[in-house]
Amino acid sequence: MTTGGVESLYGEELRPGALVGRWVVERVHYRGPVSTLYRARDVGGGGASALKVLQSSALTTDTALRRFRREAATLQRLSHPHIVGVHDYGELPDGRPFIAMEWLEGRDLAAELAARGPLSSREALEVLEQVGAALRVAHAAGVVHRDLKAQNVMKLSGSSEALVVKLVDFGVAKGLTADSPGASSLTHTGVALGTPLSMAPEQIRGEAPDARTDLYALGVLLFQLVTGQPPFQGATRHEVEEQHLHAPPPRPGERAPVPEALDDVVLRCLAKNREDRYPDVVVLLEDLRRAVGGEKPREAQGHAVALYAEARLSRAPDSALLERMDSLLERTGAVAREAGLEVRLEGSGCLMALAPLPDDAVSERAVRERVLAAALSLLEGARDSRDADGVPVELAITVHVDRLPSSEGRGSADGSLLHLPGWVADFQDAGLVATGAALRDLESGFLAAPLPGGGAIWSRVTGRR
Repeated sequence: MTTGGVESLYGEELRPGALVGRWVVERVHYRGPVSTLYRARDVGGGGASALKVLQSSALTTDTALRRFRREAATLQRLSHPHIVGVHDYGELPDGRPFIAMEWLEGRDLAAELAARGPLSSREALEVLEQVGAALRVAHAAGVVHRDLKAQNVMKLSGSSEALVVKLVDFGVAKGLTADSPGASSLTHTGVALGTPLSMAPEQIRGEAPDARTDLYALGVLLFQLVTGQPPFQGATRHEVEEQHLHAPPPRPGERAPVPEALDDVVLRCLAKNREDRYPDVVVLLEDLRRAVGGEKPREAQGHAVALYAEARLSRAPDSALLERMDSLLERTGAVAREAGLEVRLEGSGCLMALAPLPDDAVSERAVRERVLAAALSLLEGARDSRDADGVPVELAITVHVDRLPSSEGRGSADGSLLHLPGWVADFQDAGLVATGAALRDLESGFLAAPLPGGGAIWSRVTGRR
């Protein structure tokens, strides 16, 4: 290889002076497993840039190449003061893609903690306000980061003593909607992606992520910021994952002088079941501000199991058919009450009933099992009635678990069970549909299969095993 020639500039590792787009490479900043990060400068005098280039070995892996390109598309879409900005992306002559991002002077939070030790509660709040604002933008765009950790949050250096941070590395981000970056799904259910020290239980199990997956990692980050160490550690990846799945999370107050209320915020973030975590980053930050300010977080709402039943008619209604529909719904209400549910909503042709769930896992599971069994008995009775006299009235039932509706009746604003469009299955066929939250740990007792077109949300339940 000729020293100083074209080959030396554009080998596997780019040399100082190599031209990539409108940027000239200055030096290697970081060598990763699949990509290399360089510091570069704009030939037009526009300042420094971080140049991320995929390594040649990764070109043989289609997933790595697509994931790299997806990161560029995600960052271009997520414009926010606390998310690293992207200038451009393209390809080298040999086909290796690159991303040119803003250059961030500073160090990541893991290095910051190693150098100076844990942050105070107020400093941690200052960091989480910024990271939370970045996540809120990402979640609103239908993107879950999936790898939020101290190493992916950069603390910017400068003359000011204020903690200014930016969220980086969306390489394993996951789209939640069809039009969001990454919605083409480079990973499938059953594949775990992320970093073991901050992975939510559902990630470890390979389940589909949602915004609450990032909130779990945010709780890990908060714990680490105030104590200087993550909540779960082990000698192997397996040991750490087992703790995330089964071990009760420690309280930050056991390792650092923090307000007692901050413990409660962290523990809610680190709940094993995502339904028990904060519904979104806004509510989390509200409680964290209260905790740091010396106030107790608002008491978390309990959960309830809900049954929504709707009568379906196969022909235009007449008085006899309407009378039969009313009779069927009246019986539905009676069976729901026998199963321990309270009818909360009644309409022309539908009703919704719910029952609070107990705190202990065994009793909670028993209540959900009882409600699903009651729903199956309702369907069986409706079928027997139809077969006896041929009256075309059927029931479509959805069973779900979520937070109890607030006393103020805010409906969709607090994500409660009263917001029916958020969880009721909108499918034409009659029968019983249950959400993942309602079926959790009961799959062995019921005949259930994922509903076509329902993603990972609904399953059709056809009987008991």
